[in-house]
Amino acid sequence: MANPGAASRNASTRPRTYPVGRAVLLLGVGAADLAGRRVTVDGRRVQTVRFGSLALVVAFVDQAAYDANEIARKRTEPAWLGAEARALERAVDRLAAAGDILPMKLLTVFPHAGALEAAAAERHARWSRALVRLGTKRECVVHVYAGPHIAPGSAAYVARVSGAATRATRMPAFRGEAATISLLEGLWRDLAGVAIASRRIPPDPARGAQFTQAFLVSEADVAALGALVERFNAAAAGAGHIAYLEGPRRPFSFVV
Repeated sequence: MANPGAASRNASTRPRTYPVGRAVLLLGVGAADLAGRRVTVDGRRVQTVRFGSLALVVAFVDQAAYDANEIARKRTEPAWLGAEARALERAVDRLAAAGDILPMKLLTVFPHAGALEAAAAERHARWSRALVRLGTKRECVVHVYAGPHIAPGSAAYVARVSGAATRATRMPAFRGEAATISLLEGLWRDLAGVAIASRRIPPDPARGAQFTQAFLVSEADVAALGALVERFNAAAAGAGHIAYLEGPRRPFSFVV
């Protein structure tokens, strides 16, 4: 992998083809061989451009509509935020069919191409390491409910987890009868035993939510998580508990 200085030198020797007067939405980074691909997602043109040993997944957007103040205002609009989240998910998923991609945080915006290149030069080594560490991994979310509830997944996933996922290694303090607590603790330990890392996500405000946790796993271990959830559901049905497995997805909750 190239270092940040090398990336900057490589970038400075190629012709600038960025559109003038446009902000840049950075959706993800991949290996350099992904460069040159283009997709259209919900009417937005997304492309991959080479920078050093990476390919930057970008969309060029209106500067006024995506300045910091406007984004801060629009983040409170669920429909707008959900559309941005779905566009990020779909762009990453479509381009990931050609190679591993590390998604960026929702609404990672640079005011112009020069700002993007400066950030890419500074963060090149860190992004390269993160791509190796996370690019082949998958993110699965386990939701556990007790009693009547609304099944998870109605809103755009990235909109639900953006800014909400936090590092969590400690088991939650479960409440209920001893037998039920034992089942919940057993599920937690089993899931944590398979996962490489985890992030806690605030549960949906629906009645009965016990916990919501994102787990980072190898692609080969996605089926193992599913089997653990099924085993828990068979054992916990009499106690009125149910678990859902959401995913797999790219590691949106574990981005740098």
